[in-house]
Amino acid sequence: MMELLSRDDFKDTKIDPNWGPFDYLLHVVHVDQQKFQKSHNAPLPPQIRCKQDHTGFKLRFKFNNSVGLKRKRNLKAVEEEDDGDGDRVAPKLKPKRSKKQEKSVCPIPPPDLPPKFRQLIVEEMGGRGLVLVIQKTIFFSDINPTASRFSIPFSQVKTHDFLNEAEAKELDDKNPMQVWLLDPSMKGTSITLNKWVMGSSSLYVLTNTWNPIVKNNQLKKGDTVQLWSFRMNSLLCFALIKL
Repeated sequence: MMELLSRDDFKDTKIDPNWGPFDYLLHVVHVDQQKFQKSHNAPLPPQIRCKQDHTGFKLRFKFNNSVGLKRKRNLKAVEEEDDGDGDRVAPKLKPKRSKKQEKSVCPIPPPDLPPKFRQLIVEEMGGRGLVLVIQKTIFFSDINPTASRFSIPFSQVKTHDFLNEAEAKELDDKNPMQVWLLDPSMKGTSITLNKWVMGSSSLYVLTNTWNPIVKNNQLKKGDTVQLWSFRMNSLLCFALIKL
């Protein structure tokens, strides 16, 4: 028959002013178990071990398995280990992996003309306003004699500032321009600059006298070239550099 608890059962209880509702409940359970064990001449269960966290409410406790009470562990919680007295042991935290810090990348200085080209263009020809238009790999279409053109896709153009407003309008109006080109062998020739719109893609092209430039400079598929622009007496000129 179940025996109810009385006030005498709590005469040895020492109240902790920091206890919360759950603390009192745990103590009542403990006293009830003690009374049950005494009445059946069974060994007393171990003292409930309570420990408050920084909030003062969450408790960790442990009973003898024979009593039938057992705390369910949350598998998603941080794993904890108990010492011999049942007190909480600080969880063993794995050191946090430090995020890989991006290596500071020094800005790449803008490419420059080979000294011999700079001397010819700037010192001997009086050229000004050097601008790198494009650096690209030569494809078969660039050396195909049937096409006879060098393509300058908008997607690879470094800047469109090599054209002034009037020149850009001429090309937009589908009017080709005759410009002067210094080829990789440092020979000058006249060549045609045009703008093509092919579907959703646009590109500049050098045409007409392109085939002789390919032949005389032995340009081939896979070569890397740079096309620079400059001004001579405000006229647009180009220099083709083979790297």
